[in-house]
Amino acid sequence: MDEIRIRSLKLLADPHKLKGSNKMIMRCDRFRQELDTKFNYNVTDNLYAHLLKIIQVNIIIDSIINNAINQVILNHNP
Repeated sequence: MDEIRIRSLKLLADPHKLKGSNKMIMRCDRFRQELDTKFNYNVTDNLYAHLLKIIQVNIIIDSIINNAINQVILNHNP
C-alpha cells in the first residue's frame, strides 16, 4: 500500500514521467506494402511520396471533372 502511495506521489510531483512510458504506435502503410508486393520492388521513400502526389492530383482532377459533368447533366433541359 505504501509503495503505491509513493509512486502516486512521484507522478503527482512529475507528471511528465508518464510521457516516457508511452510507446509510439507505428502504423503500417498497407498501400505501400501492396505496391511493394504487386510490383515485387521495394519502393523508396522519395518514390512513394512522388507516387502519392501524382495520385492525389489525379483524384482532385477526376473529382472536379465529375462535379462539372454532374452539374451539366442536372442543368440540361431535354
